[in-house]
Amino acid sequence: MNEYWNWARTFRCRPRLYAEPKSIDALRNLLIEINQTKSKVRVIGCGHSPSSLAMSNEVLISLKYFNEIIEIDTQNMEVHCQSGVLIRTLNDILPQHNLCLPVQGSVNTLTIGGVISTATHGSGIQYGSISSYIRSITLMKLNGDLNEYRFENDEDLFRCLTCSLGTFGIIVSIRLQVCPLFHLELNQYSLEFHTLLNTLSIHYSSSDHFRYMWYPHTNSGVAYHLTRVTPRMISQKNSFLSRIFSWFRYSLIGHHFCELLFYFSLYMPSLVRKINTFYAKIDGKSLHKIDRCDKLFNFDCLFRQYASEWAVPLDQAVSCLSELEQSMENHKNVHFPIEIRFSKAEDLSFLSPGYGRETCWINTVAYRPYGVDHSHHRAFFQAFEKICHKHHGRPHWAKEHPLKQEDFIQLYPHWNTFQQKRKDFDPNSLLINDCLQHIFP
Repeated sequence: MNEYWNWARTFRCRPRLYAEPKSIDALRNLLIEINQTKSKVRVIGCGHSPSSLAMSNEVLISLKYFNEIIEIDTQNMEVHCQSGVLIRTLNDILPQHNLCLPVQGSVNTLTIGGVISTATHGSGIQYGSISSYIRSITLMKLNGDLNEYRFENDEDLFRCLTCSLGTFGIIVSIRLQVCPLFHLELNQYSLEFHTLLNTLSIHYSSSDHFRYMWYPHTNSGVAYHLTRVTPRMISQKNSFLSRIFSWFRYSLIGHHFCELLFYFSLYMPSLVRKINTFYAKIDGKSLHKIDRCDKLFNFDCLFRQYASEWAVPLDQAVSCLSELEQSMENHKNVHFPIEIRFSKAEDLSFLSPGYGRETCWINTVAYRPYGVDHSHHRAFFQAFEKICHKHHGRPHWAKEHPLKQEDFIQLYPHWNTFQQKRKDFDPNSLLINDCLQHIFP
């Protein structure tokens, strides 16, 4: 029996049946059999979620062959693609038509089906999650019925499907709103954490896409202001010396040496503060750059890691971050960076963590150098979760969290509507795995 791991190798499953259907008919026949045998089923994409959301020990489906871009409508600025298409592929193809995704997260090796199922986000107070740009979803129910769903047909149902956690059926394709191709102008510089807290609204409102990397146990951080500009020719420095410098700075020092240092810190936790301080200094050097939008939206997440991310109401962000800093007096080994991002209030997805409120996203990581399992992060993660929940935070759906259904009923005003619609589509809860069991009992 084969094992399937997520990217961080923190969760695995051993499905009784693993399937890679290559056509609509093959998928339909598979689902009809699953429905008849009442087997639990999940769909797995690239496995990047640092949780067991996509895992199943009964039936696991990959839509790797559902990877076709069906139509690019330049007039209406829409792309219609199958759910197994990678964000990376869209980043390669759309610019050929002078189009691009309006927003995207840090990682491009994700399927579009997985991205919209969890309301994956980027940063920018004027922009929502990727789910907020969906125009239609074609979904196959477990009985084999295939339908395209649009907002105008059933508003409540559509608002459920645009962030469904994979609990309504198998998403076959998506129509997504895109926008004219743009480049980004990056202004990156060192910014003290306390200065950020005192001027937060100035920063998140003064550029199109602002994010901040905080280096715990220090008052240091790096501000990234990204402003949309018209596309232009970019001269790429590709000399031998520039390639050597890039390898030394970003591969040797930025990745391999960093991994080695965090490995040592597993046995000498006091090193973490020094590691964070060192990288705050070298990462904090000022940088100005212009490049195609995806080149600056995406970045290297380094090596395997545990992760927790919460969406806190924007008006409680400063209070939440201040309390997190205070909590670090009791937790001496919090790894850099704590990433802080922003998004607008959404109304197209009932279960988007940004639904109904402007949002500050706070993400913390704990590295697993050389794949070593450890629990050093657990105490801080528990404190992090408690503080974010206290500030009415909603956890990122693709990441671990301790909340149960009674918590989500309080956090999401349309939770019961979502639950009822879900039961209409999957009355036997065959799409509910162990990860979702405490959410949808």
